[in-house]
Amino acid sequence: MNPYFKSKYGESHMLHSCPGVIHVVKQGDTLYKISQYHHVSVTDILLANPYVNVYNLQIGDELCIPVGKKIMRDK
Repeated sequence: MNPYFKSKYGESHMLHSCPGVIHVVKQGDTLYKISQYHHVSVTDILLANPYVNVYNLQIGDELCIPVGKKIMRDK
């Protein structure tokens, strides 16, 4: 099993439906902190989690963090 999907709360319910990584909410997490940690926008997290009450995050909630292709820029 992919280590991103392991949590102390048991197996993820989003294991097969998340096109990215699963973030399990810890005490003190905010959408902004989570977005900074995973290098994605808050908007992308909101769009990837339409059924999660992101305005009332609870410890143990699972958020799908979308992981896209990085843009390669010429030097």
